[in-house]
Amino acid sequence: MTAPGSSQCGPSQPREAATVVLLRDGQDGLETWLLRRVPKMAFAAGMSVFPGGAVDPVDAAGMTPATAEAVAERFGIPAEHAAVLMRAAGRELMEETDVELPLDSLRPWARWITPEAEPRRYDTYFFVAAVPAGATAASVTGEASHADWISIQDALAEYERGERPMLPPTVVNLSELATFPTTAAVLDAAAGRVLRPIQPTFRRNEAGTWCADLGDGRLLPLPASFLRSSGVPLP
Repeated sequence: MTAPGSSQCGPSQPREAATVVLLRDGQDGLETWLLRRVPKMAFAAGMSVFPGGAVDPVDAAGMTPATAEAVAERFGIPAEHAAVLMRAAGRELMEETDVELPLDSLRPWARWITPEAEPRRYDTYFFVAAVPAGATAASVTGEASHADWISIQDALAEYERGERPMLPPTVVNLSELATFPTTAAVLDAAAGRVLRPIQPTFRRNEAGTWCADLGDGRLLPLPASFLRSSGVPLP
């Protein structure tokens, strides 16, 4: 059968993007900053996402972070490529949260490539970082209808109840982060992660419902909210 959303012309080429999972220690455990994208966005409409976006030509120039070579080694890319991604991550974070982050504080966490079935595709590099001391995140982007700090456990609970639509990378990254008690523990763990690019495929499971096959034995059920947003036909 034809994959959901696929085209006779073949899959589109993914555009590079960078995302920052901004973290802080809250009263109810580890917290992160999530934005809910406005309903009329062309990509991930209405979804809760981490701050981030596509790499822009302006990111090609600027200061090279001292940690660029270490980041490059972790992702398996050239150092200048890593510097571009880090500059993009910092720029997007500033534009969407008003938080100016020292780029050397970015830690590689994951890399996700949008499934070939999607019409808009991204090759997204995820970084984790602690919110700088004294910095106050704010909702300053017109691309979000709401943005705020939320405990990771609460965000996942809202997702499970169908109250907070999220893309598969957001769900998986939050689920992994939920195993850590503090921001420091996450940053320590980042150095030892295997950064294998994850490119899910959409398929039906044995029950006949759609899921994202992550390629490593994990199957992530796709709620109706995601199916409607992505154009995948409902069961």
